[in-house]
Amino acid sequence: MVAIIPPPIVEAKPTPSAPLRYGLFQAAIERDLTVKMRTGGLEYVHNMCPDGSGYEILCENPLPAKTFDADAGLAHVLGTPFLVYSTFVCGAVGYTPEQYRAFGLEGLKSIEQSLVEAVFSEGTFAQSPSLANNTPNASLVVGGGTTSAQVVSELETTFYCTNGYGVAAYLHVPIGIFNDLKERHMIEWDGMRWRTPLGTVVSTGCYVNQAPDGTPAVDGTFWLYITGQTVVWSTPDDQVFVSPIEGTLDRTNNQIRQLVEREYVVTYECTPYAKSVTLWS
Repeated sequence: MVAIIPPPIVEAKPTPSAPLRYGLFQAAIERDLTVKMRTGGLEYVHNMCPDGSGYEILCENPLPAKTFDADAGLAHVLGTPFLVYSTFVCGAVGYTPEQYRAFGLEGLKSIEQSLVEAVFSEGTFAQSPSLANNTPNASLVVGGGTTSAQVVSELETTFYCTNGYGVAAYLHVPIGIFNDLKERHMIEWDGMRWRTPLGTVVSTGCYVNQAPDGTPAVDGTFWLYITGQTVVWSTPDDQVFVSPIEGTLDRTNNQIRQLVEREYVVTYECTPYAKSVTLWS
């Protein structure tokens, strides 16, 4: 039957606001950005990447001297801020300012995780630290591993044993290799995050699949990165910028041009390492 009157708009959309898909936001530690951090970035100090050694207990004199590595001081993490935003254009008639604001926030929350994953993985918009294109570039793990299990093992061995990181690290992988790890039962769900048997947190999503120097991966090849604890700092929901109706109304065309934006900083601890794996060619 052909409708003879316009369809009414229901009070609320029938699809509920489902949880975000698994990705960087769920894997990483969440922290709020203060007003100063949103423009100047942030810095924090840690001692998660120290030097260490051991010695034999002897009953003799002189005892073996302990050594101090001059390069093993406290580490500083510097994070630079960036913005992600969402826009839409709509007729000015039919909705209240509160509804326009809700539409804007809904659009931002729908797209922002994918944007942040891409920016963090590629280092665009002067974001740092990043995975690819970091300063300095992530160190390449050298080894003979070719399968996903072997590459993950080499990355974890380097980070935990050679690099001496004592808490759960973070493995950052594109969706293709993430699904391969799941299919091979190499990662398990702990109720909040996916982890390897060693407890390494696995983050995935819209990571730009690039080598440490920014070279795009060839088809079927995926770059895996391992870092220290990863934190996503963001502006709280109640402080997200939503352009006011007074400044977005195009009176000539009777259109609302809505802009919603949020500031982010993504940080991690210690030197990142990377290695690629080819699943198919």
